[in-house]
Amino acid sequence: MAETKKAKKKPESVWTRPARAKREQPSLGREQIVDAALELLDAEGLDGLSMRRLGTRLNSGATSVYWHVTNKDELLELALDRVMGEVRVPAPDGGGWRDAVAGYARSLRTMIHRHPWTVPLFGVQPMIGPNATRVLEEVIVAFDGAGLTGMDLENAMSLIADYVIGAAGSEASWQNTRDAATGEDWLETLAPYLAEIADRHPRLTAHIRDVWARETADVLEQRFDYGLSCVLAGIEAHRPR
Repeated sequence: MAETKKAKKKPESVWTRPARAKREQPSLGREQIVDAALELLDAEGLDGLSMRRLGTRLNSGATSVYWHVTNKDELLELALDRVMGEVRVPAPDGGGWRDAVAGYARSLRTMIHRHPWTVPLFGVQPMIGPNATRVLEEVIVAFDGAGLTGMDLENAMSLIADYVIGAAGSEASWQNTRDAATGEDWLETLAPYLAEIADRHPRLTAHIRDVWARETADVLEQRFDYGLSCVLAGIEAHRPR
């Protein structure tokens, strides 16, 4: 018997769903719903958001919420696009494309630090909301002068985004789960353990003692700037000549 081929599910997005007639719209607006969702997400992360909790927070029945979004995935699309509105991309004037792209990278990083719940959402859905498309259009313009088109441009844009999302996500996780403990705090806690492993791993323990004795914020800034400069240099080196 021939195996039945499973039908491929058509991708869906809140941005492509046809708008409903205004006369049917409840008093509760989409902006209010996204505002409440962001409050939950910023306070408790992705696990803190549910349609039930959102309805309770809004003092509204599920009907009003589901009029605007059919499920949590659509709600997250709206929330992600809302915070993408915080990202700024400098025009490539004066300093050239590298300064403009670096400005975008730092702005994206700042947004992720404010909203670390965004990290797992990047790449789940195409970024096609109004704020995201504005940012992506400006990033393409920021790369003017680099001489990149087609897949070369796509690869460069993806490389910048992947670096920032990875670095900022890791930084946010560290800062949010360590209760603002400094490197020196950790050195004090780890001192007996480092002494125990020093004979087996002398280079590592010396490195930890050196780096963690520094101000944590300064280490994170230097690390991010170093990585970003390496990424930009790599893009420069691979530009078509």
